[in-house]
Amino acid sequence: MPHFSIITPVYNPPRDAFELCVKSVLKQTNPDWEWCLANDASPDEWVAPRLQELQLIDSRIRVTNRVQNGGIVAASNDAIALAKGEFLVLLDNDDELHHETLDLVADALNDAPDCDYLYSDENKISPEGSHFDDFAKPMWSPERLLAQNYTSHLSVLRRTLVEQVGRFRIGFDGSQDYDLVLRVIEKARRVVHVPKVLYHWRSLPTSTASAASAKPYAFVAALRAVEEHLQRTNTTAEVSEAGPSLARIRRQSRDNPAITVIVPVDDIRQRIWGVETLLARQVSDSLLRKTTFNNFSVLFVASARMDDQALDDIRAHFERPTQVVRLSGEFSYSQAMNAGLVACITPHAALLDQFCDVVDSNWIETLTAYMHRDSVAIVAPVLVDQFGVTLSSGLGLTPEPHDIGAGRQPDDLGPVGMFAIARECFGVRTRCAVVDVASLKSVGGLSRDYDAGLVDFDLACKLHEVGKHAIITPLAKVRLFDELRMTDDEERTFVSRWGRYIGNDPYTRFETRSRQTAYA
Repeated sequence: MPHFSIITPVYNPPRDAFELCVKSVLKQTNPDWEWCLANDASPDEWVAPRLQELQLIDSRIRVTNRVQNGGIVAASNDAIALAKGEFLVLLDNDDELHHETLDLVADALNDAPDCDYLYSDENKISPEGSHFDDFAKPMWSPERLLAQNYTSHLSVLRRTLVEQVGRFRIGFDGSQDYDLVLRVIEKARRVVHVPKVLYHWRSLPTSTASAASAKPYAFVAALRAVEEHLQRTNTTAEVSEAGPSLARIRRQSRDNPAITVIVPVDDIRQRIWGVETLLARQVSDSLLRKTTFNNFSVLFVASARMDDQALDDIRAHFERPTQVVRLSGEFSYSQAMNAGLVACITPHAALLDQFCDVVDSNWIETLTAYMHRDSVAIVAPVLVDQFGVTLSSGLGLTPEPHDIGAGRQPDDLGPVGMFAIARECFGVRTRCAVVDVASLKSVGGLSRDYDAGLVDFDLACKLHEVGKHAIITPLAKVRLFDELRMTDDEERTFVSRWGRYIGNDPYTRFETRSRQTAYA
């Protein structure tokens, strides 16, 4: 069983809140802990005597008293200096642990002995003492962590690794835990998420649990922590503010990889902006006029009924290589995309459905920049309708298959700010996406058992089964002139094949189709 060192810097906490913090530690069902507290020269007269008293009450409690106030970083490091446990458990002096926290953490660590960093779900405690705002966190999502310190409470770190990276750093007050975690994950072998509320974060007027604006310096420090992390990992990116306590990470590819844009086309006309339009021509014009990336070729996958002359006219406008793959028989979305993937000779391809209209001209370079990890198989933009309303910000499976964020307005940041940031998700729509061609081929591409509605959910499940991930980014948007429909027959097929994932989405563990503030 692992031995835990609970780390708590102490500086003038509300006495009632501190006593509840003490109670939560002493009530732990797992006895294999020590509590290392550093009194940061608290001027309140009760603090030092109470800490001395706690040492006498329980021999597992260890206290150090600073002569001068040094701030939360200095005090936290002094607490770490007392620690002898295998793992450090970070606990603020006015927060509380669930009484089974250490038992449940120990179980998770025993199941994953190579884990170097563990985090859990959390909620908040109101001034009146009630628990609210449960945060059902996603499984390990490194892209999301760069944009948002979502793991913070509870944080459990292997002590030797914390020592190796130099403990907490001066100059990151308010985001010192975030900076530490970013440095730890650079060397961590494995990160584990415990999907249970094990930490209760007290909401006070002066804490960031109440509002991000309570400590504006903390977010400044957070942005700097992210910037330095990107530098250490040799990642070229621009970092800016995306919203309250949210960072926008605009990645930049260091090379200019060749990309094949796969465009399935059929002889379909539709009214767009009030004009009867051949979709194949519309999407081609959009691609041609609104794409700044210059190292791409175009692969048209054309139905048998697609007019040769019309296709030749479209190709003539491209001052770059174009190729046509002709399909026989009845045209289907899955068949067309799979044929394009088979004919593709570049490692990465950009999928672009004929119902799409490019909004952000840098869409290819934006999506491609996320393909730096071998585990990433597909990256997609946010799909919007002609009014800018969200159609899909990724795919969710809790409580049932649905498009995340569907129906939300452009200025809606969503639950915990999730729609403002790039993040891992269970799956994405393939109507527009950059994909790792080999990964999609390895799982058989898009299933022909579905129309366009649930085919992407099926692909997401197949990729998840082999450890491949999807990323959604709001830094690119694409307009879709089509509905995302799911038929009853499709649903029955999906349930029979992948029913075990329905309601068990590890990335989005709450409903996201309607506006809400609480999380399941």
